[in-house]
Amino acid sequence: MNKTMNKHAGLWSLLLVLILLSLPACQVHVHRVGGGATGLGSESQRQYYGVFGLWRVNEVDVQRMASDLTGYEVHTEYSFVDFLLMPILLPITGMSRTITVYR
Repeated sequence: MNKTMNKHAGLWSLLLVLILLSLPACQVHVHRVGGGATGLGSESQRQYYGVFGLWRVNEVDVQRMASDLTGYEVHTEYSFVDFLLMPILLPITGMSRTITVYR
């Protein structure tokens, strides 16, 4: 009985470690331009990367998203959707990030 309990405890520990290693750290970069956001709204786009982040697949133009504003904030983060895309993109060495401009 004691051997099976140790075996199950080891499997649960291994499963917990694998789950924790598969989740990236919560990471948000905030860049404030001018006086920052004034509460006029926001716009988001997803940036895709290949070869584990070394090759940018698409271009997100933050200046076009901010269009003629003098004050705004740019948030670059891993969103919930990015976490959901990870199991699909990682086997082909891809990843994604969400870029949001707050006006």
